[in-house]
Amino acid sequence: YYGASNIQHYVNYQEPGGERDLFLDYQLKYRDTPYPEEAQDMYREAMIRYDAPTSEPATPAVKTQSYWGYFNLENHKAIVSNKLRIRFRQEWKAGFLTETGKGESDIFNKEIIDILDDAKFYVGYEKEFQLWGHNFIKIYGGNYRATFGEGLVMENTDFYTPRKTGYGFDKKITGIIGDLSSTSEYALRGGAVDWQRKHLNAVFFFSSDQKDAVVYDSNDNGILDDDDYILSYINLTTRFSNDELETAEEFFNNYPGNFNQVKIAPRRDALTENIIGGHLAFSPFIGSHIGFTGYEAIYDRDFVIPGADSLRYLLINDPEDAEEKWKITDKEITSLYSTRSEQYGDRNYRRVYGFDWRTVIGNTSLQGEYAEMELDGSLWKLGDDPKALVLSAYTQFENLYLLTLYRNYDLNFDNPYQRSFAESPRFDDTVLERLTYGLNNTLLTDLYLNSAQPSAEKGIYFETRYRFHEKFILNSAYLDIWERRSDARRGIRFEAKLEFRPLHQLRFRPRYKHQVKRFDDGLERNKSQTDEAEMGVVCYLSNFDRFQFGYVYTRVSQPPYLSILSDPAVPGAPDMAQAGSVTHGDMIYFDYTHNFNENLKIIGSFSVWQAHGASLWDFEDVELDFNQSDRGFKYWFNLHSRISPNLFLSLKFKYKQYLTRELEFRLFNEIPTAGEYYYDRVEKRETSLRLQLDWKY
Repeated sequence: YYGASNIQHYVNYQEPGGERDLFLDYQLKYRDTPYPEEAQDMYREAMIRYDAPTSEPATPAVKTQSYWGYFNLENHKAIVSNKLRIRFRQEWKAGFLTETGKGESDIFNKEIIDILDDAKFYVGYEKEFQLWGHNFIKIYGGNYRATFGEGLVMENTDFYTPRKTGYGFDKKITGIIGDLSSTSEYALRGGAVDWQRKHLNAVFFFSSDQKDAVVYDSNDNGILDDDDYILSYINLTTRFSNDELETAEEFFNNYPGNFNQVKIAPRRDALTENIIGGHLAFSPFIGSHIGFTGYEAIYDRDFVIPGADSLRYLLINDPEDAEEKWKITDKEITSLYSTRSEQYGDRNYRRVYGFDWRTVIGNTSLQGEYAEMELDGSLWKLGDDPKALVLSAYTQFENLYLLTLYRNYDLNFDNPYQRSFAESPRFDDTVLERLTYGLNNTLLTDLYLNSAQPSAEKGIYFETRYRFHEKFILNSAYLDIWERRSDARRGIRFEAKLEFRPLHQLRFRPRYKHQVKRFDDGLERNKSQTDEAEMGVVCYLSNFDRFQFGYVYTRVSQPPYLSILSDPAVPGAPDMAQAGSVTHGDMIYFDYTHNFNENLKIIGSFSVWQAHGASLWDFEDVELDFNQSDRGFKYWFNLHSRISPNLFLSLKFKYKQYLTRELEFRLFNEIPTAGEYYYDRVEKRETSLRLQLDWKY
């Protein structure tokens, strides 16, 4: 009844129109949203590090001494994309996409060859035919998506999704499809064939594409060139050209008084990756299959990961910080894949392979995937190479579902195309996240900010939804218990969402989230606890209008920094923390939807918050925003208009005003004179516009 009573809003019946062979779909997107706060922090960190006398401020305040000021990112350019898809009958498909990223030169200032090089396109042919039974074949050339199993071996997207189960809103489109998404770094460009029969599915794909990568000065000559080694892929927030990066690095290196030397940096199209891969699945009966997936990526440059003693001095600018700040969690960096290694020998490739399975027993679906990345083990022996495993079971009843998932990923399983279930992205809690201010090059923070791979972890996850009464629904609840493989830190996360419906038009929706990191050791300094509660009230009006009013409170308890309590540098000073620190915040919001008529509606929201170091998530229609400043407010609205039967317009405007945290420019543990280098009230105002135009023929 739950599904049948709602499907009537999305299904209608009408006389069939005249048959057409050609279908077109054009989409224009314009987005001038500001950089996320984490990216702003990365770009604003000074690249000029003075060895200043104690009488001078330790933090220079010249705008051009950071990437933010050097590239004038306050006046960032908007993201503009043009997408065209064409279909002829049900057989031929084609698409073309051009996108100008934030901060990049627009399409009118690029050469044709550069536009075509950065564009995405595909041509596809899909056909059903009879040959010893029913067959379906797909052939694609250009850019395409390849997804198999649970995403351990191959799923080529640029984006990390936490707790992606493959159910609910996380469903995957498996197999081969044309790709006009915003995926750039992990895009596949080449050709693919997908052949399906009743009991057999065979896929072959190949790709040749250039990838952005982090390059470091392996020759110790102070110059980054084509002979240097690769550290890792990198998905850049802003894809500056190599000439721009080199000019900026020269400016920072030659700045008077600067002792920093940029010896590691990202480069566009630094690496040529040639991939050959395939998937073969056998389905003995409906609802069951076993499949085998593998790929080999061949590189034109060497991946070489220095040992921990060398790597920390390469990544961290200050030698003293390199000793002090390098932690056990940084093993996620030293565990990156090397093509040249004393232990495993020299090679120019990376091989990942595995098998996945699924079967249905009654109302229960059982599935999983196992994968290995070849180092020095045998292809025919399981468990002698870095490995990853996902197992899950899903049971569906009339008013209840139960999902259980187990995952276990080795630390050395460095597959750049892994997109399986995880609680955290790769490089979480490493120097790439927590030490932006101390990195040799602040742009390395993008390795963490835009990581698409999951972290190395093992754990078990439970999820359910239960309609236990006509008026009471447990909309969703999950419990995740996991262990981070780099330092064996254990965490637990629980969240539940209830709904009480006294009337059909009125819903009360309480939500509670509880998370503890290092829950197994109460004396560990790294232990932290987060509690978040929300109460929302939703009212459905006539004409499909609705409004929602809600309140959110969040609280985080964690150990203090010792410098807050005392100066640990003073001999004999207290060095044991006997207290804890608490950050908290709350937010009030009001969301609404109003339909003017069947062709025009508005969706909007107003919210006000006060956050003392906490972070509050806010879902804005199809976007996500973080409110983590001291206090502020914002409002946004999105107009959706069907201008004509084949033309649709979406226009979103947002205004955000808030106070940043107090700013201090001073030496460590020295209180400045009132008014000198101290600003306790810094207001920021942001406006953004998002325009989307869809035309269909």
